[in-house]
Amino acid sequence: MKKLWQRIRGDVVGGATAAVVALPLALAFGIASGAGAVAGLYAAIFGGLVAAVFGGCSVQITGPTGAMMAVLVSVASRFGIGGMLLAGCLAGLLQVLFGLLRFGRFVKYLPQPVIAGFTNGVSILFFMTAVGDARQTLVVTVITVIAIVFALRFLKKVPESLFGLTAGLIANELFIHSTHVVGDLPFQVPKLALGIMPFSNIGHLVMPAITICLLGSISSLLSAEVTDGIIGVQHNSNRELIGQGIGNIVSSLVGGIPVSGAVARSGVNVQSGGRTRLSGILHSIFLILMVLVLSPVVKRIPLASLAAILMVASVRTADWKSLKRIPRAPWRYGAIMTITTLLTVMKDLTVAVGVGVVLAGIVVLVELASSPYKKVVNVQSTAAAPVFSPHPDVEVASFHGPIFFVGVENMKRFGKEISEKHNLVLDFSDVSTIDETGALALRDFVCQHQEEGKSVYIGGLNKKPLRILLRMGIVETLGRTRVCKSLESALKRASEEAVRDERILSSLESA
Repeated sequence: MKKLWQRIRGDVVGGATAAVVALPLALAFGIASGAGAVAGLYAAIFGGLVAAVFGGCSVQITGPTGAMMAVLVSVASRFGIGGMLLAGCLAGLLQVLFGLLRFGRFVKYLPQPVIAGFTNGVSILFFMTAVGDARQTLVVTVITVIAIVFALRFLKKVPESLFGLTAGLIANELFIHSTHVVGDLPFQVPKLALGIMPFSNIGHLVMPAITICLLGSISSLLSAEVTDGIIGVQHNSNRELIGQGIGNIVSSLVGGIPVSGAVARSGVNVQSGGRTRLSGILHSIFLILMVLVLSPVVKRIPLASLAAILMVASVRTADWKSLKRIPRAPWRYGAIMTITTLLTVMKDLTVAVGVGVVLAGIVVLVELASSPYKKVVNVQSTAAAPVFSPHPDVEVASFHGPIFFVGVENMKRFGKEISEKHNLVLDFSDVSTIDETGALALRDFVCQHQEEGKSVYIGGLNKKPLRILLRMGIVETLGRTRVCKSLESALKRASEEAVRDERILSSLESA
């Protein structure tokens, strides 16, 4: 019961905090698209609610995002607001189709440097978005940031973002009196927008709809991948596409601009305690309450406080671990991540992800061209035939060919197929090379089985795979005694541990 209450409390706080951050963004993006502030509110409330209910990521916060603004402004200028809404509706239908066709799984094959670069690029973008409002009332910004840091350091049970917002609001009302606040929120019950949609121009809106679909899908699925890494769960990518598609359809039908999952807002939700889809649902409900019930208070919130919350959330959402890996990892890791980050900031995430994947693919092709193996990853769970005969309680799993990011999902599936034997030896004798994503996946694979009480050893490592595991810190994580150049050494150590386990069990039974 206590854990249930803590989870509900986390979802409430996460949803409320995400709503506080989402409110000014919804207003700003609605105005920037040309459809008006209310269109941004409708998108965040109704599109976000539907996506939270039907989506495949439990902590995703959906709403208007900056990635789509250039496309939306272009469509609105050519075909009017109705044309933009129709394009959003078509994009939603395409997303639902992509989900039903199970296209979402392809995002799982994105290399880790591309995901890290996208995450860092989006964090930079949202930080830069907040700078203007932060400078308008710098004192309030500083007070809010200090309050958030203080809460993180000394008041860990208090929602840090809400604590900082309260501090900024009180300081502004009592001492600073800045007029740079949220202001009045025009809001009314939405009506169906079918009447203003130019169906005669539907042929001209197909390409913009495809662009909106791709932008929204990539943003949402990568956001889900990022939150997966934070809370240690795995989302359903195909269901997430369907949820985002239905959210876009509903948003467009009620007059809201197109939506997508947002890394910064989802990161705020997770960092504040959100863990289930209840947090996303409550995010929309809190938005409605803020607009209708708490309007006198909300309109007095300094935009500098909201900017400070977003800036802190952006800093916390950035993938700092990826930056720490750059000095140790091969040069291609840092190069691909940096290029993806820069293109996300300077162009858009579709171009950034596309270029990042192409560069990673070129690296893979170069490696494969110099490799004697034809298959990317071929995993077998049959024991090898070494000189040393292993203990009966030791299972040998042989990997064949180079292990790259495209084989990570095979490794995950392989982990579910191995036997229940306590001691496992991974034979890398036929693995010519392994990339950074494969090395990190191997670490997760081994750690997962160690948590299940199994002993895992790695043997038969060639120079290239061993060098990567050393440079990425995987050997230190797993323990040097469990990583062997020779397969026979790994088998001996695993067999010795199996014998010790037998002796301990025998002594316990005799006692």
